[in-house]
Amino acid sequence: MKKILIGISGGIAAYKAVSVVSALKQAGHDVQVAMTPAACRFVAPLTFAALSQKEVRTELFPAHPASDKGQLYPHLYPATETDLFAVLPATADIIAKLAHGFGDDIVSASALSLSKTCVKLFCPAMNTQMWENPVVQENVQTLEKRGWKRVGPESGLMACGSDGAGRMSEPAAILEAINQIPV
Repeated sequence: MKKILIGISGGIAAYKAVSVVSALKQAGHDVQVAMTPAACRFVAPLTFAALSQKEVRTELFPAHPASDKGQLYPHLYPATETDLFAVLPATADIIAKLAHGFGDDIVSASALSLSKTCVKLFCPAMNTQMWENPVVQENVQTLEKRGWKRVGPESGLMACGSDGAGRMSEPAAILEAINQIPV
């Protein structure tokens, strides 16, 4: 059983993360979800809470924190104790934050709190022009040089109507990549 933290960022492909979280939980993994404010506009946190059977982390500063460490320090726990951190969809915005060390939302702050031994994975999803933008490609290369594993993106028709590279990999491909990682 792996301790897995799934970071959801704000893109239409967030709906695919629902299948990934469900399958990981059904496989017996300890799954926690953190969502950026933009991600909450695409899929309700309640969906992930029901599937993971855990409260979803959505804020750096919860309005009514309980006395447990996960409520007091949501960017540290479970991040400091997780075996695998996967960001899906990994938008251009979250990739830039991860590449440059920003921590202004629960997902990017959690990434800064990961242990050295934590496996880090990201699944890009964005419009073709965004994916091909040189600064996005530089940020992707930065993450890969730092040991982040990448799954995708694929080519195909996207929600915005464009057709090309930038489509998030299907849940089965992401699950296969996660299952191949020894932890």
